[in-house]
Amino acid sequence: MGRVVIVGNVDVDIIAGPIDDWPEWGTEIGVDTVDMRIGGQAANTAVVLADLGVPVEVVTVAGNDLFGKALEQRFIQMGISVEGLALIEGKTPHTVAITHTSSERSFLSDESVMRFMDVDFVSNKLTNVKGAHILFCGINVLNGLRRGDLKALLESLNDDNVIYMDPGWPPDGWKSFRPQIRSLLNSLDWFLPNEAELIEVTQEASISSAVESFQREFTSNAMVKMGSEGSLMISRDSSKEYSTERSENVVDTIGAGDSFNAGFIYSAAVKGSYDVDLAHRIARDWIEGRYREKISL
Repeated sequence: MGRVVIVGNVDVDIIAGPIDDWPEWGTEIGVDTVDMRIGGQAANTAVVLADLGVPVEVVTVAGNDLFGKALEQRFIQMGISVEGLALIEGKTPHTVAITHTSSERSFLSDESVMRFMDVDFVSNKLTNVKGAHILFCGINVLNGLRRGDLKALLESLNDDNVIYMDPGWPPDGWKSFRPQIRSLLNSLDWFLPNEAELIEVTQEASISSAVESFQREFTSNAMVKMGSEGSLMISRDSSKEYSTERSENVVDTIGAGDSFNAGFIYSAAVKGSYDVDLAHRIARDWIEGRYREKISL
C-alpha cells in the first residue's frame, strides 16, 4: 500500500445556512444550522484517506491554541500522522462558510499562522520522502508557498514520487495566481482543478477549449471535477468524461472536491490504478453526510 502525504491548509470551519440572500447591513436573520468542524483542503482529504485505511500524513501548520491542539488530537485519533504538523505561536485559521439554498456557498477566511508555512518548511518535512503520493492543496491561501520557489521543490520530489496539485480558488483573484499555477503544471503528474479553475488557468471560454489548451501547453495529466456532471480526465493525447449518479440526499457539499481527490489518490495508492467511479462514490458519501460526525468539533 502506498504512502500518501497531504501538503496544505487546515483550519476550523464554521458553517451557517442555508440562506436565500445576504441580509442587509445592520440586520439579523435566522438559519437552520451552525456547525463547527475540522476544515481546510488538507484536513478534509486526510480524514477520508485515513477512514479508507491508507497511511496518510499531513504537512501543515496550526496555532498553538485550543483549536490547534484539538485538531492535532483529532488527527491522532483518526490515525493521521502528525509528524509534519507544527503548532506555532499564534491563532489557528478559521473559515466561515455561508451556504445558499441552491447548495452553493461563499467563504470568509483568515490566514493567521498559515503565512508561516513556506517552501523551506515543507521541504524540510519532505526530506527523504520517496515512493509516496504527495498532494499539494490549498495553494490559493498559502501565501508562504506562493512567494517561494515551489517549482524547484516539486521538481526535487517528482522523480521519486507521484505529485498532485489542487489549486483552489484564489481570494486575491487570478491575475497573479494564474501565472504561478501555470509555471508549476509541467512539474506535476496530476493537476486536480474543478471546471471553473481549469477555465481560469487556461483563459478559455469553454471547457472544450480549455481541454485543448491544456493538452497543447502542458505535459501533466488533469482530473477535472465537474460537480453533479461528473468529471473529466485529460491526458496529453486524449480526454474522457465520467458521469456520476446524482445524490438524492444532499447534506454537505463543502469538502466534496477534497473527498473526490482522496478517492482518486486512494485508488492509485492501494489498487495501483486510477478508479474514477470509486472517487465519485466517495464524494457522494461525503455529500450525503457520511463523514460529518468524523469532522465535527
